[in-house]
Parts: sequence; C-alpha cells; structure tokens
Amino acid sequence: MSPLDRRSFIKSTAFAATAVGLSARSFAQSAGANGDIRVAVVGFRSRGLEHIKEIKKVPGVRIVALCDVDSDILAKGLLECPGAVGYTDIRKMLEDKNIDAVSNATPNHQHAIQGIWTLQAGKHLFIEKPLSHNIFEGQQLVAAGNYFNKLVIQAGTQSRSGAGIRAAVKDVHAGVYGKVKVARGICYKRRKSIGPAKKTQLPSNIDYDMWNGPADIQESIRGNQTDPINETKSFGSVHYDWHWFWNYGGGDMCNQAIHEIDIARWFLNTHEVAPEVMSIGGRLAYSDCGETPNSFLAIYNYAAAPLIAEVRGLTSDGTLDGPMDKIHKFSKASIGIVVECENATIIVPDYHSAKAYDASGVVIKSYGKEVSQVDMSGGASSHHANWIECIRAGSNADIHAPLHECHISTNLVHAANISYRLGAKKNSDEITEAIKSSSGLSEAYSRLKEHLGVNGVKVDPASLTLGTPLSQDPKTELFTGANSEAANRDLVAKREGRAGFKIPTKF
Repeated sequence: MSPLDRRSFIKSTAFAATAVGLSARSFAQSAGANGDIRVAVVGFRSRGLEHIKEIKKVPGVRIVALCDVDSDILAKGLLECPGAVGYTDIRKMLEDKNIDAVSNATPNHQHAIQGIWTLQAGKHLFIEKPLSHNIFEGQQLVAAGNYFNKLVIQAGTQSRSGAGIRAAVKDVHAGVYGKVKVARGICYKRRKSIGPAKKTQLPSNIDYDMWNGPADIQESIRGNQTDPINETKSFGSVHYDWHWFWNYGGGDMCNQAIHEIDIARWFLNTHEVAPEVMSIGGRLAYSDCGETPNSFLAIYNYAAAPLIAEVRGLTSDGTLDGPMDKIHKFSKASIGIVVECENATIIVPDYHSAKAYDASGVVIKSYGKEVSQVDMSGGASSHHANWIECIRAGSNADIHAPLHECHISTNLVHAANISYRLGAKKNSDEITEAIKSSSGLSEAYSRLKEHLGVNGVKVDPASLTLGTPLSQDPKTELFTGANSEAANRDLVAKREGRAGFKIPTKF
C-alpha cells in the first residue's frame, strides 16, 4: 500500500464494523480442556520475562509455549516453564491449536507483523508498545484488530491499569480541577553511550533472518546518518541497543516516553493524533554508533491544550560514566506525567499513583499507592490480569489499553521522530526564534539548554536539530501542507517488509 493510498485501510476498518456471525470461540478457544486459558509468550529476554511472571500469577492460566529467535534464551525459558513447548519461529508456534492467546514482547519492528499474524491465527493478543515501527504498520494492525473484533487485544501501555492513575484521569475529565492548560510527558532516564561499532561474528544461536523480520537486514551499522557505511559489523544491538537505530527502534520516544505521552494524552481526553507537531533534539555529549537522539523535545498542539514531551538521557551532574541514578526531576517526576490544570497540578510519578497539588505545593488529594507501596505479588500492574478477565468475558469492552489508543500514542512518537529526521541543525538563536510563539516549548528548551550545559554541550554552535514543523490530519493520519510529501513518502510508509515478511494489508 502506498503512503497516499488509504482506501484499503479505511475499507477494511469499515468492513470490520459490519462483520457478523463470528463468535469468540470460532477464533480462539477461551480455555483448554481443563478450563485454563493457554498462553504463549514471544520474546522474553527482557520485558517478556515480566510477561511470564505476571501471567504465572493469574489464576486459571497456563503458559503452554515459548518462542524466541535466540535458542539459548529459549532453552533457559523452558527450564522456568515446565511443560511448555519451545519455538524459534513464531509462524510455527501459531499453528499450535493448543494456544488460546499470545503475549508478545519482541523488538519494535516485529510488533505489527507478529500482531497481525497472531490475530490471523485466531488467538487473543497482548502486544507491547510501541504498536509499530512506522505509522503504516500501525494502521494495518488496527485494521486487523477491527476485522478480528471478537479477539481480545491488550496493548502494553500498562500505566492504564494503574488504579491511582485511572482515578486521577477520571477526576480531571470531570473538571474537578478546571481545564487542563498543558500536559507534559517527562522521560528523564539515564542512557550511557553504546560505543563505536565493533566487528563481531553473527551469533550461531540467533536466527538473524527471523530476528530482522520485516526490517532491512543490515550487514553493518553506520556511525551516523551522513557518513558512508563502514565495513565493521555489529550484532551487539540484537538484545537491546537496537532501540538506538532507526532500522529497528525509535530511541527513547518509542522505548520509554510513549508511556508518559500516552497517559498525558489520556488526561487531555483526546483520541486522535495532534494536528501539529514539532521537535528539537540531538545525540549529544558522547560519540557512538547510535543514531537516535538522547536529548529530545516535542510539542503536540492539540486544540484543547498542548502536550509537551521531554526526553533526557544524560546525567544531572555531567558525569557521563557515573551512577545511573544521577538524573533531574521536573515537578517531582523523572519518569512521569505533569498535568497543569486551572486549579491544581496533577503529578504522576510512577505507573500506579498520582497526586494533586495546589498552587503552593500542598497535596490536595492522593490517588492510589505509590510504587514503593504496591504489593507486586499480584503482578506489577495487573495489566495481564485485565487482559485475561476480558478474554474470559469474550469482550474488549473493559480492556484497559485498547489497540487504537496505543496506535494513536505510537503515531505521536513517530510523528515527532519524523519531524526530527526531516529537520536541520541550527544554532541556539535560530531555534529560540523559531519557537518563540510557543511559551511551553520555549520554557522547556531553556531548561534543556541548562541541562546540556551541565554535560558540557554548547548549544551555540549548530549542535541541536530543529525539527520540521508538520501538520497531520487527525482523521486520515496523513501529513498535510508544507513538508507533507517527504513526511508521507519517506518516513510514514517507506517500509512494507522484506520478502517473506510483508506487512499484511488483507485479512
């Protein structure tokens, strides 16, 4: 599907609304022979391990299959899940009729295609954020979710299951604290340099073709976007550092900040992409082979109020190789949400709780338990438990993180990255002049400059990239106006998948 051809997307979505005669059990058996719901987990070296832990704590659920392209990781997982069947190819696993549901924690570039495959196989789906590697992929997964609308789908934005956050959002939507003036997603998370590309051998325990999936297979990694591809090979990115390469990830906007942006947008009570977006950022203070920014700002100009996202990966004291906990806070949050209302400021400092403060900083109301007080024995967020409850009910009606909502938030982080990648390096005065009409972005930029100064980065030379301002149609999700051709053609749907891994557009 070309980036300007949305007829098939719209048609498939509309068709889903009229699909009838398909019961939940015609897609996936809700329970196995003994009444248990039988779950498979895909990708579990890191986040997927938390999936396994949470699923094990839900009564009436059995992990019956595990899948990972790393055979060493798979072998370890099977020791922890006696009786589970192991697979290195998800396509083979999805043929297993003894699986009712699949919990997927693979890298970003696999989410959309494996999510669609799972639905086509008639199995309920838990899919991690971000929903896609690009906007086109996300649209196809949403279309598939609408088509197979009897299957229960939970997105991995687990803050939406935080009881305190849910209660705070409800009060803000009810107008308890007046209108929202600005919502901020704060992601101050320490990230060290990954160093230069290193010549290494492709590990024999990893199915590299399957690991790449729809992504372009890169035999080498370049140090930046303009230098010629060097001849060194690096496969160290396979297990985590892929986050910092555009071919696979989207930096901490896609990795961590999507959580905060998703909840900030939830507070705004908007369910569409922003009509305007612009970003500022760079990969600064250290030199390595990573491509994505480690310092980043983005503003989404919604009609009701702006949403501002801030990403910082550097320390608060300038020690680049120092302790990981040396990080700034903004209004008591380092990784959280700050919502400024007319009569209070709501601060979400973790995945569970929130507090409302008056103008003098006094707590008006506390929502839920702070993370240090939460009983983790029932699962870190109860997000999987909510998914299982909805599977048993045979309905998505009470799902906490709907597929479409995660797609909108994923769309936002992609749009900010697109703005950045279409932008150009500018000096500080040029950036200040370009953003002077936005008081919120100007204030955030001023604080970012101070932060970079602590880390030895001078922003007076052209060290930061000023992203291209973009307009996006909230209904079609197409970029419009100036710069839209490049945004739509090159960065929205530039990749539809390699041979054997084409993103499905028909279901």
